[in-house]
Amino acid sequence: MKSIKIVVGLVLFAGLAVGSYHLIGAQRASAQTQKKGASPSGFDAVVRENSERMLQEGQQTFRFDTFGSEAFWGDALQLHKAIAGEKNGGVGGGVSPKTALSVGLKVDSDALPDSLKQQLKEGKVDLDDPATTLALLKLNSVVGVTGIFDKKGTLQSMGLQCAFCHSTVDDSLAPGIGKRLDG
Repeated sequence: MKSIKIVVGLVLFAGLAVGSYHLIGAQRASAQTQKKGASPSGFDAVVRENSERMLQEGQQTFRFDTFGSEAFWGDALQLHKAIAGEKNGGVGGGVSPKTALSVGLKVDSDALPDSLKQQLKEGKVDLDDPATTLALLKLNSVVGVTGIFDKKGTLQSMGLQCAFCHSTVDDSLAPGIGKRLDG
């Protein structure tokens, strides 16, 4: 298992390094082209487009790909049941947003609807209710955590992404809730 983590880490690092290398090259080419007063064209434009595409793909992978980790967190450990709590189809008391935030989980405010952001500012969201945690998971706003729900809205499994350990937020909305900061 440890060797798989190392390989995945190296592959991700290599992908980010290659993407960064191409992006830097594209930026240099773009800067040279802009000095001339023209838009990048030909090969420079292709390099720039590929660099931007690779950077976006890498960001999506970093933020949202679970790499099949739900087989461990959901299937093996059944962690999703403890998060949901008995009242929401799981076991035990469940995990409230207040508890999740207190142990270091973060919420990406950009994934929240404006109405919910306003309710959070006004203190109108019950941060002691595990059902609120499930609602945040459904919005895909818990940084680094993917909740997998069935058609009825019951949490069936969960997976983790790179962002779970390697991202944070700027706390601009509340402690632990804000704009995502990757890296």
